[in-house]
Amino acid sequence: MDSELDAVARYGLAIGFSVRNRTVLVEGTTDADLFRFAARLEFEFSGISLLGTDLAVVAAGSGNCGGTRGVIRELLALRAMARICLLPNGRPRYRIVGLFDNDRAGKQAVREIHELDTSVLEYKDVFRLWPIMPMSQNLDPRALQGIFERENVFTIGLDWELEDALSGEFVDAFLLEHPEALVRSKTIQNRIHRDLTADGKARLHQFIRRNAMYADLVGVCAILKALRLYLGLK
Repeated sequence: MDSELDAVARYGLAIGFSVRNRTVLVEGTTDADLFRFAARLEFEFSGISLLGTDLAVVAAGSGNCGGTRGVIRELLALRAMARICLLPNGRPRYRIVGLFDNDRAGKQAVREIHELDTSVLEYKDVFRLWPIMPMSQNLDPRALQGIFERENVFTIGLDWELEDALSGEFVDAFLLEHPEALVRSKTIQNRIHRDLTADGKARLHQFIRRNAMYADLVGVCAILKALRLYLGLK
């Protein structure tokens, strides 16, 4: 019953969040849907459950309620409520983090949320998407930052979004059908970031739902696997 839920669970229920003890807030519904779709294909392929009872990926909002501002808003709200939601042993029940695109807006959001609450640290409470998300169990923020920067040293400066983790062949097949969707692209060390029109991005996600197979979403699954490690999950 609702009366038996704690503050975080009640808040999530009220605004449509499926909050778990480990929760990742993303900028929009398309990101959340893509993570869930990739997790389903991973389970069908390998039997490994990347989401479910121990981890949720939820959109901070849709439309104007999402984006970097939405992640900042909801992460600060949930962190404040989570402080009073403890396990019987006194440890925190929830660990909630934010995930931003690695672009100008995402970098600005990381700075802004730390200015609003200096206890929010990058590589611990907020993360940016990088071409390589290290599979590291070293959870010290400074050490993890060093690992990120070393493994991505040749692509520093390249914007990166979740759609960039799709296989190149799959995106090429999409662009063959919808060449008008592409605004520009940039390549560094065989890593390609593509800027799409708003309509093009929507069409890409429709194309994913109709055509994507596990091999096309291995990169998205790898991000989920890395996030699980950063959150202390197997």
